[in-house]
Amino acid sequence: MTSGRFYQMLPDSIPYSPCWQPLDVSLLMNGPLTRAELTDMTLGEIPYTHGLEPMERAGLPGYDSGVLCLLIGMFLLLAANFRHYSTFFKNFLSDLLSVRRREETFGVRTFSETGVQISIVLIACLCEGIIINSAFPERPVLGPVSGEFVIIGVFSLIAMVYYLWQLAAYGTVGAIFADKVSARMWMKGFNASQSLLCMLLVVPALFVLFNPAASRIIIILGIGFYILARLAFICKGFRLFYDNFGSLLYFILYLCTLEIVPLVLIYRAVLVLHNLLLQT
Repeated sequence: MTSGRFYQMLPDSIPYSPCWQPLDVSLLMNGPLTRAELTDMTLGEIPYTHGLEPMERAGLPGYDSGVLCLLIGMFLLLAANFRHYSTFFKNFLSDLLSVRRREETFGVRTFSETGVQISIVLIACLCEGIIINSAFPERPVLGPVSGEFVIIGVFSLIAMVYYLWQLAAYGTVGAIFADKVSARMWMKGFNASQSLLCMLLVVPALFVLFNPAASRIIIILGIGFYILARLAFICKGFRLFYDNFGSLLYFILYLCTLEIVPLVLIYRAVLVLHNLLLQT
């Protein structure tokens, strides 16, 4: 093959690229070109030497240092009371479901069981705060403090305040409308329902921390688990206090006053607090 025939075939062997443009050699007569001018001439409006502007990648909530500290604290609570959990779970199902009046029902729980109950309630509140936080895609940045840590902490605090309010409300209602034994059994059923809720929410809360894309499924699961725990508690209360048809009216009033209205108010409070944090 001759050299002339080789140069005739050479253009056909160059692959076509939509960004490639033939260089106008006549422009070189005016003087040497800079690299930017040469790039713009050969690639048009795509300066490949400059690269593309990187997109900011949102961090996972589970990688936040403040949230990790909360998780470590949660596992430390579990470890500190681990040896007492066997005693606690012996009475768990009885407190949750049984309405039988037995002598041991009146006994006072030990300090170790009280510590287990406190740790379980704290873990449940943290899990609720994590799952509620996953419902909001917006993440405020409050100066040097991470928005993830602040919002999860605020939502967990709301859950704790709601729990303490329920303790006071149920204790007051039980003292007024029930005898001492029934009121104590009712309160034990409430704490047992919170323990059940904690056991159901731990895994979904940890999962959504590192998989925010699954937040919709986790929120649905969380709502379902909350309803399940509340139904167990409500059913025990109904079995304890229902005597005749007249008591059914009081039970309906209890459902509206202590179970439905507070949830609506908390839902509104969560929305308001989240909007306030976004505006700061």
